[in-house]
Amino acid sequence: MTKKAPVKHTEKHEHAPAGKPVEKIANAASKPVEKPAEKPAEKTIDTTRQAVPFDTGNVPGPKTARPTMPAVAGKMLAKAKRPLLIVGSQVHEKDVLAKAVAIGKSGIQIAAVGNAYTSIGDKGLDVHYANMHALASYICDPNWKGLDGKGNYDLVVFFGITYYYASQAISALKNFSGIKVISIDKYYHPNADMSFGNLKQDVFILALDEVIKELTNRPRI
Repeated sequence: MTKKAPVKHTEKHEHAPAGKPVEKIANAASKPVEKPAEKPAEKTIDTTRQAVPFDTGNVPGPKTARPTMPAVAGKMLAKAKRPLLIVGSQVHEKDVLAKAVAIGKSGIQIAAVGNAYTSIGDKGLDVHYANMHALASYICDPNWKGLDGKGNYDLVVFFGITYYYASQAISALKNFSGIKVISIDKYYHPNADMSFGNLKQDVFILALDEVIKELTNRPRI
């Protein structure tokens, strides 16, 4: 009696088309699905750290400046009706000067103290030379008409000024005026209403960029 050769059965998937082995379907299903590339998270510039007096002896009392983020300072500067930016001798640094010019181009008046005028006075901005301590005294006078004769200021912002020099002027405004004061310098100024903490130079420059971003809606020169 002749034996028949055993028939080799190939399993079919219940949903597979007739005649296609299940292993081919399985291989097709096992291909990895490509995920969309994730966007890198944006780095946040935190200017509220190290909010302690840069000069350890500069402790004015229980009321000290609130550490602030650059976007907050920028929004306040953008909304102010009569803001004044005061810059000093540290504005000669190339990176710092570029940021001061960018702020000035947003239509904000600048007071150049010390020898700052030699670097910023020829940039086509609304810049006025002033003596720092005399300027602080003038600002404390509610009847003062400002550097341009149009009235006193509602917000004064400091940066690029030697620490101990700015500290005394900010202290005068704190104690003898009702004008809001913000320091966007790389040192924490406890006498201001709001201030950046003590920053490294690279973080300081990036923080100024964040301030400038908030000034886009102001009329430009």
